[in-house]
Amino acid sequence: MKEKDSPNTVSRREFLKVGATGFCGAGLLWSMPGSMYFLKGSSGIDNPLSYYPNRGWEKIYRNQYEYDESFSFICSPNCTHECRMKGFKRNGVMIRSEQNYDSHRIKDLYGNQCTHAWNPRGCSNGFTFHRRIYGSYRLKYPLVRKGWKQWADDGFPYLTPDNRDKYKFNSRGTDTLVKISWDKIEDYIARGLINISKTYSGEKGKKRLIDQGYPEEMLTHWHGAGTRTIKLRGGMGLLGVIGKYGAYRFNNTLALMDHHVRGVSSKDAKAGRNWSNYTWHGDQAPGFPFVHGLQASDVDMNEMRYSKLLVSIGKNLVENKRADNHFAAEIMERGGKLVNVSPEYGPSSSKADYWLTIRPNTDTALLLGISKLIIDNNWHDEKFLKEFSDFPLLIRKDTLKRLKPEEFINDYKNQLSENGPSFTIHGMKKEQYESIGDFTVYDKISNSVQPITREDIGEFIKKKKIDMALDWDGTIIDKEGNTIEICTIFWAYKHIHLKDYDLDSVVEITHSNKDLIVELAKDLSTIKPAAIHIGEGLNHWFHAVESNRACYLPVILTGNIGTRGAGCHTWAGNYKAGLFQGSKDVGPGFKGWVAEDPFAPNLNPRAKAKDLKIKGYAMGEEPSYWNVGDFPLLVDTPKYGKRSFTGETHMPTPTKAIWHNNVNLLNNAKYHYEMVKNTNPGIEMIISQDIEMTATCEYADIVLPANSWAEQQNYELTASCSNPFLQIWNGGLKPVFDSKDDVVIWASVARRLGKILKDDRFEAYWKFILQGKAEIYIDRLLDGSNTTKGYNTKDIMDGKYGEPGSALMLFRTYPRIPFYEQIKESVPFFTPTGRLQAYNDEPEIIEYGENFIVHREGPEATPYLPNVIVSSNPMIRPDDYGIGLDAVSAEERQVRNVKLPWSKVKNTTNFLWENGFSFYCLTPKTRHATHSSWQVTDWHFIWGNPFGDPYRKDKRQPGVGEHTMYMNSDAARDLGIEDGDYVYVDADPQNRPYRNFDSKDQFYKVARLKLRCKYNPSYPYHVIMIKHGAWMATEKSVLAHESRKDGRALSKDTGYQASYRYGSHQSLTYGWQMPMQQLDSLFHKAKAKMGFLFGYEADNHAINTAPKETLVKITFAEKGGMHGKGKLDVVKTGYTPANENELMHDYLGGNLTTIGEDEW
Repeated sequence: MKEKDSPNTVSRREFLKVGATGFCGAGLLWSMPGSMYFLKGSSGIDNPLSYYPNRGWEKIYRNQYEYDESFSFICSPNCTHECRMKGFKRNGVMIRSEQNYDSHRIKDLYGNQCTHAWNPRGCSNGFTFHRRIYGSYRLKYPLVRKGWKQWADDGFPYLTPDNRDKYKFNSRGTDTLVKISWDKIEDYIARGLINISKTYSGEKGKKRLIDQGYPEEMLTHWHGAGTRTIKLRGGMGLLGVIGKYGAYRFNNTLALMDHHVRGVSSKDAKAGRNWSNYTWHGDQAPGFPFVHGLQASDVDMNEMRYSKLLVSIGKNLVENKRADNHFAAEIMERGGKLVNVSPEYGPSSSKADYWLTIRPNTDTALLLGISKLIIDNNWHDEKFLKEFSDFPLLIRKDTLKRLKPEEFINDYKNQLSENGPSFTIHGMKKEQYESIGDFTVYDKISNSVQPITREDIGEFIKKKKIDMALDWDGTIIDKEGNTIEICTIFWAYKHIHLKDYDLDSVVEITHSNKDLIVELAKDLSTIKPAAIHIGEGLNHWFHAVESNRACYLPVILTGNIGTRGAGCHTWAGNYKAGLFQGSKDVGPGFKGWVAEDPFAPNLNPRAKAKDLKIKGYAMGEEPSYWNVGDFPLLVDTPKYGKRSFTGETHMPTPTKAIWHNNVNLLNNAKYHYEMVKNTNPGIEMIISQDIEMTATCEYADIVLPANSWAEQQNYELTASCSNPFLQIWNGGLKPVFDSKDDVVIWASVARRLGKILKDDRFEAYWKFILQGKAEIYIDRLLDGSNTTKGYNTKDIMDGKYGEPGSALMLFRTYPRIPFYEQIKESVPFFTPTGRLQAYNDEPEIIEYGENFIVHREGPEATPYLPNVIVSSNPMIRPDDYGIGLDAVSAEERQVRNVKLPWSKVKNTTNFLWENGFSFYCLTPKTRHATHSSWQVTDWHFIWGNPFGDPYRKDKRQPGVGEHTMYMNSDAARDLGIEDGDYVYVDADPQNRPYRNFDSKDQFYKVARLKLRCKYNPSYPYHVIMIKHGAWMATEKSVLAHESRKDGRALSKDTGYQASYRYGSHQSLTYGWQMPMQQLDSLFHKAKAKMGFLFGYEADNHAINTAPKETLVKITFAEKGGMHGKGKLDVVKTGYTPANENELMHDYLGGNLTTIGEDEW
């Protein structure tokens, strides 16, 4: 319809002309579906303040903002930003918080000063933090589960099946939590820890574990010590080094307990297992250590403002990086280009110069296709590839291993000097070098194969006066006289591997636009600096290792590394503990706090970091094993029998006690109803330490109330992976309830252990905390870290560096430029080759068929053959272990390696897809919360979904908000689902929502996801979206929802508020255990010190959970209208997606108003 023909068209003047009653009558909106008059403005009043005679109302407004005093604190949830906030108090009560706007005053030791670009800090979470401090969900005093207390009072009898029933370990969710004093609960905890340590130590303990069904493999790191069954987790990374990560110091304390329980010396004593942080949330980019040897690139958010091209893949930089997303907007202001790759049209897409839609979980294929275009068109940077990548290195076509000099040179000796950076800077050990050795290239000057070391990069390779061939293959005679076919890695990619990723095939695989794929390849090749930023949209999939590696390919090929605005970065997770780097020259770094030897604590308050004796008795472990029945990945294969796909360095021990703080651990667990029903009944003590009543607390044995960030009485320390600020603070509020600082809780229980065991070393280990002098431990940490040496608490708190409580971390550059030293100073990368790697030859990787970066369909989330390797490359030779193509179990699917070209893959099917499980389920972050924090804080609960209603007119709503599923409107209508209807969402019934469920069981009703469906045409047909982190339904919340007159899902005795009526988004997820993330042979940098290791390290090389790896089925449950009848009222208005009336179509088409030239 032409603009002038529209019957609903009004001029701009008419559009603005409406009386003052226009907004007063806004309630008439939904009864006037054809008018749209609610959009009209009020009549013109030049100066409202002079027009309105009565201004007394202003006093009320001003009184709201009066305050007695203010204080600074750090808003420190798991968002990576660590924003300085200002709290305002009146009559001792915090009434609001605001941004400090002081970043520009912060300096470092050398006078470098921050700029205004970092202002302002903070977001809506920080602004409403006081609503959590004083909110109704706040933990007010310690609690203990009634059945657990009875078990302890009865003397901790061994938990036979009958006793587990008697003391309600099998039904924690229906037991009662009762109030208890701090003195008593500290004693209960201490005695509980001693009991578990005794019960599972020695041969008797081993027999008990085996009899309970744990496999022998899980005793690999047990070493006879019951303490190894105790698991500690210190909240999210660096949200408080002293308090939150005090958990790991406490765990080290348990070596003293083992000394008493088993009668062993300090040499043989063992502490518990330290559970990881970021990998557990799926936050890490697990493929990055394969490429450059680091957990993630060290980069600040403001670095991105220097990019001329920023490509976001699976990362919503507009909505999620709340305090710092303005840096992405600055790229536009500076004339840069933004490109977004995502399945849906969302906030990042709306700001992009162009958007590539993509089939979920096919990003690797897209990036391989882009890399092929770059290579085929000679758009790659040959000089950069020769100097800094592994593309010139030679590999054998028979073994698929890198060609080593000793294979063809008699009496070859490794050539690295002990005075080189590998030993002096990186901290490499001689035995590690002997394991990785040297490498080979083909020299075009001498026409021969020549050895090189990991240090022969950049300027140093030039000094060798060889011209490395990039595109070469040939043969060589080994020492035994055999002819060996060899080639460069670049040759293998160009002439063999990338043939499978031609443009037409990539379009078929990804559903992306052909022209835009070409445009992106050109842009990445011609615009510098260019960067690729990724997030959970990639990291939450089973094959994230491959997509992470693939993200680096284009920036390596084009030399976009080591300069401002370039590179590949992940913004879900990153380093935090790694910020406090230890080294031989400076001191123990982070370990000076968490791993001081409890048998010999240094009690001198003036001791320096190097004076400390460091010995870590605890051992890392992934909670991902607890997530799947508390078992590693053991599979019975037709070819080999029982096979472990969990590397020895990763192997967990059985879990008998869990103590964690500052995290809603159960709610964040994938597959959590399985854990409630089948895993946690075998665990004998679960302690949740938090500030609010969460589902994790409701299912715990002991609940400990911690002080919030604004109430801390001791100094706390934090730093961030996304900004350069080092920050120390203590709260400006007195504790509102009977809560304690986290660190005081750890110290008090340690002291109680010492009293029971009659050993003063327990108390001595925490001496300065118990004296209220946390700054002594902070000063030791600062003194012993490369990035903070020279700072101390007093100077920082006195404002010596510009602003009290802050200083700049001592980085080489501001902003941090990842791999600055490698590119500018020719220091090796932290890989075996010393180069950026596109090829891996570790034995397990070759066995799994991932030596080349390759696209694999997911083990579940695909319409095609699950877990298939999409390739015809003869140099990919995976082992399928004899598992057939018709295998359906999750265990078999996730380890089976089958290689097929796309021409065959596209004709295969997934049995789940054929059975109606034909929707991908995306679970991104929400801007209204931080993981599970703030999910049910009233304002956020209302605004975080389309159905927020503080009056709860529909009593089916669980609270003032209601978590929601978003779905393509055509797909919903094809299933008979109207906008706003309730639906059931189900995943693979073999194991979800939990194993061996009975649909008649009341717990199944609790666990099965039921929620409202909201039309959202921006999502593709076979894709649904449910934001993650919302609070799960529990047995008590469901009982309340069904029995309370108002229908609120508010647990009776705990006050827990659920976001759902039934189930959770985690009803759909599974605890996948990716073999590629459990290697023993992967060589990479250690997390918190200058050094290397092979295999496992928490939050570095470890299982990164994969909640998006699921397919779901959607079925109608209830009508969305009031009382379950008809349509929602809002759907009837004609203003909602897929239900637009004629006038709304005019509005969307831009035809509602006309603007004359005189009206601009």
